[in-house]
Amino acid sequence: MAKYTATALLMLPTALAASQASGLFSSYVSLSIELIGFPQWAGTRDSRNEFSNNLIDNLVKAQGSPLVVRVGGNSADRAIFDASLTTPTASSCKNADPGAWQCIGTSFFDSYGAFPEGTRYSHNFNLATWNSSGFNTLEATVPLACKALRGQLEYFEVGNEPDLYIGSRRAQDYSVAQYVSEWSNTTSRFEEYLHEACPDMTGNIKYMFPSVSSPGSRLRVPGIFNAAGDAAKRVTQVSVHNYMGGATQPGVTLQATLMNHTAVVSSIGKHVAYAQSIAEYTPADYVIGEHNSLYGGGAAGLSDVFGAALWGMEFSLYAASTGVIKRLHFHQSVGSPYAAWSPVAPVQTKPPYYGKLAAGTFLAGSDKIQVKTLSLGSDTDKDVDSGYGAYINGELRRVAALNLREFDSGSQSRGTKKYTVKVSPRSSWVVKRLTAPGARDQTNITFNGFAYEAASIGKPVKVAGRTTDERVKADGKGNVSVTVADSEAVVMIRA
Repeated sequence: MAKYTATALLMLPTALAASQASGLFSSYVSLSIELIGFPQWAGTRDSRNEFSNNLIDNLVKAQGSPLVVRVGGNSADRAIFDASLTTPTASSCKNADPGAWQCIGTSFFDSYGAFPEGTRYSHNFNLATWNSSGFNTLEATVPLACKALRGQLEYFEVGNEPDLYIGSRRAQDYSVAQYVSEWSNTTSRFEEYLHEACPDMTGNIKYMFPSVSSPGSRLRVPGIFNAAGDAAKRVTQVSVHNYMGGATQPGVTLQATLMNHTAVVSSIGKHVAYAQSIAEYTPADYVIGEHNSLYGGGAAGLSDVFGAALWGMEFSLYAASTGVIKRLHFHQSVGSPYAAWSPVAPVQTKPPYYGKLAAGTFLAGSDKIQVKTLSLGSDTDKDVDSGYGAYINGELRRVAALNLREFDSGSQSRGTKKYTVKVSPRSSWVVKRLTAPGARDQTNITFNGFAYEAASIGKPVKVAGRTTDERVKADGKGNVSVTVADSEAVVMIRA
C-alpha cells in the first residue's frame, strides 16, 4: 500500500445544553474476572498481586474513580465449596463432591480486598449446580462472602448465563418459568443465610440479573421479568453479556470483526434495542456485565494483538455514547488471549490493556460527562473512521479519533488520516496517542508515550521516540487538526 494522507472534517457542536445529563456509572471501564482464577489475579489482602494492583491503579487514576470488579463467569456455576481445601481453589474436591469440576475453599475469600482501596466487588453464587452440593455450597459460602465483602460490596449475582444451561446443565425444554423458580428459590435461601451471618447487609440487597449470554438469549429477559414479579424488585442492574463472535467462528477477522466501527455499532445496537424492550418491566439500569472480543477466551492473533486494543477503545466509547449502557465489565481469565494482562507466570501486560487505558482516559468522570459520536465528513469510511466527543456541563472538553484501517508492521508505507475538528476558536488541546508498530503487534505498545509492562511491575515508563502530551491549537475559526496513522487512535483533551 502506498503512503497516503487524507483529510476529514469532524462536524460537531462545541456545546450541548447543560441540562443533558450523562446518566452513566462511574468507572465506566470496569472488569469481570473468572471466579476460579480470581485469587491469581488479586492475591490476598496480606499478600496482594502487586502487578495487578499497579495496572488497576493506572485505570483508577485515568478514570478518577475506583473500579467495580465482578467476580463470576462459567466457573461460578461450577464452584463447589470444600472446607478441607488448603488452597483457594482446586480442580476437584474429594471431601465435598468427587464429581465437581472446580472447587473453592475458605481461603478463596481472602482475595476480596486485595485490589486497590476503594475497589468494589460482586460475588457470583452458584445456581447451575442444582443438587445437594450446590445447595450446601450456597449455605457455606454466603457467610464467608458477606463478611469478606462488608464495606466493599457493589451487588450480588446468582447464576451465570442460565440460557446456556439448556441442553447442558438442564433439559432441552428448560423454560423461563423454571429458571425464575430456581432463581427465586435460591435468592430466598441466600437472603436467609445473609440475615443470619451479616444482618447489617440485608437492608439494601442489590442483585445483578439475569446475566444471560447475549441479547439473542433463548431465555428472553422481558419474559424473565414478567415471570419474576416481586422476586425481581431487588434487581438494580440488568446484566446482558456480549462478545463480537466466537474464537473459532468462521469468517471472524481483525478488520471485519474487531477493527470495524460498523460491526461495533451493530453489536451494541442489539443491546440498546433490548434495553428498551425491558424498560417497561423494570426501572433497573442496563449494564454489560461480562464481555470481551471473542467468546471462548478469545483467539490468538486476534484478541491478543494491538488491533484488539483499538477495538476495546472503540467498543467502550460507542457504548457510552448510547447513554443506555451504564457500565462495561471486560471479562478476564488466566491464560486467555483476550485478557488485559497475565497476573501470574508469565507475568505480562497484553495489548488489550492499553485500549482500556485510552478509553478510561477519554471517559474520565463518566458519571459527569455526556458522550456523542462525531460525523467525520463525507470523504471518510464509516467502517474505519470513528470519532467521539465528551461534554462536561454541556461544553466539549475531549475528542477521540480512531483510524481503524488495518496496517501490519512489515507492510508497505503506513497511511495517515488528518482529521480537522470544530472546537472553540483558539482553544488549546493536549493529544494523547494510542499507538504500536502495527495492528497485529503484541509488544512495543504505548499510550501517550508510556508503557506499562511487567519489567516495571505495571508502573508507567516513558518510551524513547514516542510523543507525550502533544500540543495543538485551534485557529480563529475553531478548526483544530490532528493526524492519525492507520491502526492508531488519539484522545484530545482541552488544555
